[in-house]
Amino acid sequence: LQQVIVLAWLGYSGVYAKDVQECELLANQSYICRELESFEQLQQYVQDDWVAVRVVNARHTGLENGDEPLPKLRKLQQLDLSQSGGLTLGALGFRDFAALQQLNLSHCQLEQLLAKQFAAAAPLRNLDVSHNDLQLISSELLQQLPNLVYANFSNNLIAELQLDAFKSLKQLLYLQLDTNELENVTIGANAQLQHLHMSNNNLRDFRWCQLRGLPQLRELHLHSNWLEQLDSGIFYALPQLRVLNVSNNNIYAIERSLFLGAEPQLQLLDFSSNNVKQLEDYVFSKLGRLETLNLWYNSISSIGACAFRQLRALQTLQLQGNAIAVLPAELFANLTALRVLNLSHNKLQQLGAHVFGSTLLRNLSYVDLSYNSLQQLHALAFSSLPFLLELRLQRNKLLQLDIRNFAPLRRLQLLTLSENRLLQLDEDVLSTFDKLQLLEINNNQLSYLPALAPHYLPHLQHIQIEGNPWQCSCLDELTSWLHQRQVVYTRAGSAYYSGQKPLCVVTPTPMQQCLRDLLAVQALGIVQHYEQI
Repeated sequence: LQQVIVLAWLGYSGVYAKDVQECELLANQSYICRELESFEQLQQYVQDDWVAVRVVNARHTGLENGDEPLPKLRKLQQLDLSQSGGLTLGALGFRDFAALQQLNLSHCQLEQLLAKQFAAAAPLRNLDVSHNDLQLISSELLQQLPNLVYANFSNNLIAELQLDAFKSLKQLLYLQLDTNELENVTIGANAQLQHLHMSNNNLRDFRWCQLRGLPQLRELHLHSNWLEQLDSGIFYALPQLRVLNVSNNNIYAIERSLFLGAEPQLQLLDFSSNNVKQLEDYVFSKLGRLETLNLWYNSISSIGACAFRQLRALQTLQLQGNAIAVLPAELFANLTALRVLNLSHNKLQQLGAHVFGSTLLRNLSYVDLSYNSLQQLHALAFSSLPFLLELRLQRNKLLQLDIRNFAPLRRLQLLTLSENRLLQLDEDVLSTFDKLQLLEINNNQLSYLPALAPHYLPHLQHIQIEGNPWQCSCLDELTSWLHQRQVVYTRAGSAYYSGQKPLCVVTPTPMQQCLRDLLAVQALGIVQHYEQI
């Protein structure tokens, strides 16, 4: 371990403070140096076998370099100044770092980066100048850095890109321009660029001609701008695009014409948090390779019955947070690769018999219908989902459950029914849950459960039962059964278990046993009595 410590004593008003400079080995010829004020001081420590250096200044506010040559820094390959407290570059800049391949200048309070601060044809491959105050990226600067593979200019004040600024970067694969002040962008020709991030800018109009010259682009991230529409030629310009993220904009429609051209290679499409109001038939039919479709938190109220046709590779469909009141028959019938479907936070009142079609959806394992207004589930609504593992139905208005809903769901492991209006759970319904591990039935109107036979719920591990008007005698039986099974209450710290809210209702004497008769329970007014407590 090589460690050099320099002690400097500074006196002020009779009080002495100590600044400690040191460099210590981290691993594999990588060092961390503390409390440096200049590149000249860094040169005093660097040895010929050093590969990487990170400067951390907890007390000093900044690092400077002068105009003197720094020959001992010529072999460094990695330099991280992101914790230096700031950087003031002299005329030589990084010209002495002849072997530098990775340079991190984030959080260095830079207002500009100039071409003259780098040697011609510098070997730099990774440049991070995020979180500074840069206003311009010049073509002259980038011409000095022809070997860049990764460039991060995010979180600056950049409002302008010089025309064809990146044209000289023949090896550039990743370009990040997030969180700047860009309003109109033309990247220009760059044959190898694969990842382009321009999120959180001021883009309002984005046309396909601005993307010409990027034939290898795989990912385009434009979220959190002011876009109202996308030009229909975008996939002509980007034939290899796999990921398109335009979430959190003001896009009001998804046109089928957007995806025309050669068959798109798109695998992830994110239109979440926009203002889309409807999905027309066959709108995504060209996206045969799409795996993830995010449409959450739009204003979708109308979906064509054939809106998702031809999405043979789709695995995740996110529709939560819209205004969907009706799901057409056969809407999800052809989604044979679908694994995750989220329809929570909509306005659904019923679930029809044929929404999932009649063909088994063998891959669908997760369905979320929570936070709707469901009052009725058709008896055959889930008949084509025998491989479902998680079904979320909390925060609806269900009054009862039909055995035919759950008989096909023999593999179900998680079921949430909390915050509905259930009055009872029939014995035949409970007997179907052979694989269930988590059951949430809290905050309903249950006052009893059927007598729980030893073979019921053999794999149950977690349960929520509080917030129901349990008869105390019934609750005693239930908790005893759960205790014998070592089932865990998932919200054991809630107000119900701390005595702040009642867990059960003491039934009138001489009743000593659990009353399992709904009409009799209603006649006694147990639910009403509980709600008044």
